[in-house]
Amino acid sequence: MEVKIISPELTHSLRHRVLWPHIDREDRCVIDIDEREDAIHLGTFAQNQLVSIGSLFELKSPRLNFEKQYRLRAMATDPDFRGTGSGKLLIEFAIELLRSKQVGVLWCDARLKATGFYKRLGFALVEDVYEVPLIGPHQFMYFEL
Repeated sequence: MEVKIISPELTHSLRHRVLWPHIDREDRCVIDIDEREDAIHLGTFAQNQLVSIGSLFELKSPRLNFEKQYRLRAMATDPDFRGTGSGKLLIEFAIELLRSKQVGVLWCDARLKATGFYKRLGFALVEDVYEVPLIGPHQFMYFEL
């Protein structure tokens, strides 16, 4: 498997199938800041098939005291490839990439069912649970770089 920087358009299909099936068309699975200069979209490929995605944005959380922060959004893995290490590989790539940019922390709003995945990768968890409309319960998590 290999992780590559990809265009935001390549994320739409997995975003739609895995994260946002309530959106009527996959071409509407857009984040309003997908095209920002600081946006980094990553994809893990297994034999030329895109199996995991994640998007990184330079955004500050008021919960964290780091000068340079990035937020992980829309992390998804094709259900047929869960447990293969493709998501882990993507996060490890993201961490190394952000370290090279002197970023202090990577944070995310993790779906409750994904918190174990992030914990295993070394993310810290803030205990409060909150609801994201149409999506479900989440928790704030972060990884100090």
